Amino acid sequence: EGWRDDQSRESFEQHVRLIREYADLFEAHGAKLTWESKELTEGILRWGDNVLLEMEQRGHGIGVHADIGGQKNYDCSHFARDLQAEKEQLESLGVTVRHVSGITSHCDWVRAAAEAGYLFTTGQVAYSVMSMPPEDRPPEYRDCPSPAACHDVFPPALEDRLHPWRALSGADWLAPNPDGRLVILPASGGLACMEEEATGQAPCKDFTEADIEYFFQELDQAIALAQPGRVNIYYVGWSLGKPLDEQLLEMWLQRIEPYVTAGQVAWKTLPEMYDLYVAWETRR
Repeated sequence: EGWRDDQSRESFEQHVRLIREYADLFEAHGAKLTWESKELTEGILRWGDNVLLEMEQRGHGIGVHADIGGQKNYDCSHFARDLQAEKEQLESLGVTVRHVSGITSHCDWVRAAAEAGYLFTTGQVAYSVMSMPPEDRPPEYRDCPSPAACHDVFPPALEDRLHPWRALSGADWLAPNPDGRLVILPASGGLACMEEEATGQAPCKDFTEADIEYFFQELDQAIALAQPGRVNIYYVGWSLGKPLDEQLLEMWLQRIEPYVTAGQVAWKTLPEMYDLYVAWETRR
């Protein structure tokens, strides 16, 4: 976020260079990324160099980061149409688009995403409860003024973020519903914000070794809570505005490798996690 890809070729080229550098680094460690496009889509349409199609061909996931619906004065009747436009624009690059993030809203974001043709979503934060009736919202988030003000990881309990589920509507999205059209892949915050989220500090600062330590503390907890026979997910992200320290990022990737070797974790893109969940539903 924060790039001027559609306005500045220099900004676009720097963004694309970083994407390829991160992809190279992750691939060197057998890891996968899921790229969620915002400004980049329009940059590719203007300047060429279809890095997102390249990323998909290299085995990474692609989706939309909409950043739509979070304003209190947003007209909910436009939601599905606006999300569909984002989907179609990204699909015009030749990539497969099945999910959207950045849709936390007072509007019914679940129905809007489903009506726009998305199959799953991720990246929910505390502001996402604003689509629920006031009496059903946690008291501390009942009157959230904006997504930025209520950007805490949600659900707050780790055990509630380890398994995907289907949601029927924004009014009751925390309740799994087999009739729901939209699958929720829960997220566990930002990699560069792990220390701040664990200690209740704000705002999120630079990526540090402390973030890595808190990540592995939570990863170990997630592994201990994993349930055989269910789809278990533990997923963190980051907003590629300010680049992360690549030495620290490589340290993080190296520390994950023993978990992979031991069979405790496996790298998957978010679209791959969706496919695993649907396959699990079919077997039940």
